This record gives sequence, C-alpha cells and structure tokens, in this order.
Amino acid sequence: MQPANDDLDQGTREEAGQIHPPIGSLLDALSFRVQLLAAVNERSGNIYFRDTLGLRLNEWRVLGVTQAMQPLEFDNLRRMLVMDKGQLSRTLRALVERGLIETTPLKTDARKLSLRTTDQGRALHDEALELTRQRNEATVETLSKEECLEFQRLLNKMIAHNRELAEIAGHAQ
Repeated sequence: MQPANDDLDQGTREEAGQIHPPIGSLLDALSFRVQLLAAVNERSGNIYFRDTLGLRLNEWRVLGVTQAMQPLEFDNLRRMLVMDKGQLSRTLRALVERGLIETTPLKTDARKLSLRTTDQGRALHDEALELTRQRNEATVETLSKEECLEFQRLLNKMIAHNRELAEIAGHAQ
C-alpha cells in the first residue's frame, strides 16, 4: 500500500505551515500508518508468543515492563502502557495466578499495589526478551543501522510529544 502522491512540493507545504505530506485519504495519515505497522506486528506477535511461551502479548508487555521498572506501582504501569484499568487488572491477575508476578500493598497506601516479578517470571521474561530481540531484528532488517537508530530517535520524540499533548488535553491515563 502506497500513500497518495505528494502534489505539493516541500517548499509549498512549509509555506502553508504543514510538516506532514498532504493527506488525500486515511491511508496517508501518519497515525494510520504507524497503527498499521503496530497491528501487523501485534497479530504475528500474539500468535508467536502464545504458541512459543504461552503468553498473550499484553501479558508479555506487563511482565516486561514490570521486570524493567520494578518495584512498580500499578498506576505507573497503567500510565506506561496506556492501558485500560480493567484490562490491566485482568492481565495482571492472570500473571499473578501463574506465579509470574507478585503484588504487595504499598506501605504508604494499602489501596495501591507494588508489582515485582517472581523467579519464575524473571525466567520467562528472559526467554521472551530473547524472542523479542529476534523479532525486532526481523522487523528492521530492511533498514540500515543508522536508519534504525534514527527511527528509534524519532519515535521517542513523537511519543514524548504526544504524551504531553494528551496530558494538556486531559486525555492522559
């Protein structure tokens, strides 16, 4: 799928105050194209992680972020993943029942939870992280090392900016 032809040259877009190339249809929108890349990866990732490790992709995300940032408060995990509280609670409950994550009430507020991975959770995390490395290499194999680094830099910049916009608009979770 190719975006619509760019009828305006770079100079004309800049004069009009536009950075993004013209959007002739939804197929040209950056948000759609980023979501399409994510959806393709998510579909294959869900099947791959389920069949290989018995993990749903959301379970891997919760396990992976918990391992990376522990001890981690539930609310901080929810904000990090931009996930619905109910969905996160169900995912977390499944991981706790499987003995992969343990929860403890915070000493400062017993209504809030602190999360840590268990020894079993860390072992599964390490396996999943290696599979993630392999899948990431396959995903970026059409890019040069420099292009991949630039893509990562730009993603970080755009994620930070869009989180800030969501907070300003009151849409942050």
